[in-house]
Amino acid sequence: MTAFSLVETVTKDKIIHQGIFYKPKKTGKRAILWIHGLTGTFYGNKKILEEFAKECNSLGYGFTSFNNRGHDIVTGLKKIDKRKPKGYTRINGGAGYEIFKDCIYDIEAGINFLVAQGFSETVVIGHSTGSQKLCYFAGSKQNPHLFGVILASPASDRLDPALNRMKLTKDLALMQDLVNKGKGEELVLGYHVFPATPKRFLSSFLPNSLEDQFDYGDPRPRMKYFSKITKPLLVIIGGQDEYLDRSASVFMKTFDNYQHSVSYKSIILKDAYHSYNGDESRFVKTVLLWVSTL
Repeated sequence: MTAFSLVETVTKDKIIHQGIFYKPKKTGKRAILWIHGLTGTFYGNKKILEEFAKECNSLGYGFTSFNNRGHDIVTGLKKIDKRKPKGYTRINGGAGYEIFKDCIYDIEAGINFLVAQGFSETVVIGHSTGSQKLCYFAGSKQNPHLFGVILASPASDRLDPALNRMKLTKDLALMQDLVNKGKGEELVLGYHVFPATPKRFLSSFLPNSLEDQFDYGDPRPRMKYFSKITKPLLVIIGGQDEYLDRSASVFMKTFDNYQHSVSYKSIILKDAYHSYNGDESRFVKTVLLWVSTL
């Protein structure tokens, strides 16, 4: 069994995140940062973490995964405050309260952590909603230590085939009304798949919101931030991803058509699902094979 170190990192806006870190005895300058998805945690997929550590060990790559401010459904986040006796205060966090644009701070903190460990080239993997966050980061920020970008299962929340479209339209109007009445930051139940603020609901499901990074379902997709990514880029999706409203091949055509990377590849992992359950080893080996070619 692979031994991870339990670590912490601090974001630019003073949020403390816990995570794990694996460092092989023989290392180079490259490391992998895993960004978990909606309501996830750094420890949420034990099998994937162990597979990454095992393969990274043979390649000499570091590997780390941190909670981000959208971990779990509702939680308390520690924020450094030297005025307090404990040195920190707590603020509302979790997927229900998350503000999407703040993901920039979480990703920067993960990269900075790896740089502090001696790794100058970071390949970041965003899974599910983590891929939306990574797309926004990589398409809007220039970070000298961001060496490669991997969008894993980049399915759109608002295009989830399980959603009732008529109900969603009504719910969006209701959430906007609550925001207009100054209740945008109060948790509501029974609308999202988990308790969420109206602002969070709109962020998840409103077309052209900042979180709506992958608008492949629109007649004229913009793929605004995706098309701005110039770093080496891999898009990978499971052929049986349960959150796709279309075939994986049709889905991938939009990404292929809108990419402007210096080194791009798209992969459909045959018969795999959204979280690669049962296919963790094949997923990790496929991803790291691409990384090894950079």
